[in-house]
Amino acid sequence: MIRSMTGEEEPSHLFDKKLREYEDKLVEILLELGQSKRTNPKMSAIACYLLIHGILTQKELKELTGFSMGTISTYLSVMLGTGNFQKIRIPHTHAFMYSFSGELEALTTRAVEFALSSLSSLEIYLKNKKKILTKLIEKSMNGAKHLSERIEELIESFEKYKKIFPSDGDSTEEIQHQTPTKPVKRPKNEKEEATEIIFHPEVYLVEDDIINQLISLPMFSMRDPMFIRIFGYFMTRKYLTQNTLKGITGLSSGKISEEVNQLLENELIYIASTSEKGKITYGADSFILLRFTRNIIIRMRKKVKDLENMKLLLKKNKSDLEFLEGFSQIYKIYDYTLSAISKYSKYFEKIDKLIES
Repeated sequence: MIRSMTGEEEPSHLFDKKLREYEDKLVEILLELGQSKRTNPKMSAIACYLLIHGILTQKELKELTGFSMGTISTYLSVMLGTGNFQKIRIPHTHAFMYSFSGELEALTTRAVEFALSSLSSLEIYLKNKKKILTKLIEKSMNGAKHLSERIEELIESFEKYKKIFPSDGDSTEEIQHQTPTKPVKRPKNEKEEATEIIFHPEVYLVEDDIINQLISLPMFSMRDPMFIRIFGYFMTRKYLTQNTLKGITGLSSGKISEEVNQLLENELIYIASTSEKGKITYGADSFILLRFTRNIIIRMRKKVKDLENMKLLLKKNKSDLEFLEGFSQIYKIYDYTLSAISKYSKYFEKIDKLIES
């Protein structure tokens, strides 16, 4: 509840302490969902509290998150650049309030919509890069043909992605018709063909532009840039070893190993081949973005029970809580998140039919 202001006093946007249990649990759940999308945990925590409260000062964010003022200030600067947040000066003071100006879905479970909107712009961008690569292929630059073919595979997979997640105007029958009934299988001899390609410096510059474009997409706006970069190299190169990843990213062996193991655990990549000396080459099929969405849905479904329990607890204590500032907003987010998970779960079988052999 906002207090009246006198002189230099700042407003308070914090909810009644009786709601803190429900608020903290909601943030915990949203953060776990965020980790399935590889979001930055501190930035996500700040975003979650702004989502719940609507507007907060840096001091209030410090109280809620426990982060230092420096950390909060740094991440708020980044978040303001996404277009979903605003900075507002508090009248008659030198302090600022920060508000969430986007839609509820943008910070909860709207990953699919963000992905679809991203794919259209990415597809146009990649087609333009193919034109550049055509000239590099004519010059016989190493890796140009491989990257061009990989881009073509990705564009084809985008079309299948869009058919699985159609616009709201498409009927169920149309969705069923669009979705293949047979799974797409990897080539039987793919392990024997799993070889890394060394890119010519000019080809590498094209690839680097593509990676930077990925990082700027709405679907990745709140993600860890290092994760997106490694994820992106698997999109462009298809086959990679940890040693090559270390060389092109500059990250430590430990960090590379951690990220690769996470990608393996989430089934975004696979072990394509192992040499006699034990060197592992990892591979990623052209459905890597679809696998990314599949993993998000898996994580969402695991949180259904927690969401349902907290929603029931809110209902049970409604008579004591419903008149407190923040009750309706907290309840609304629990309800929306459950509805969104139910919606996306319906697509799970369609994804598996397409990408699993």
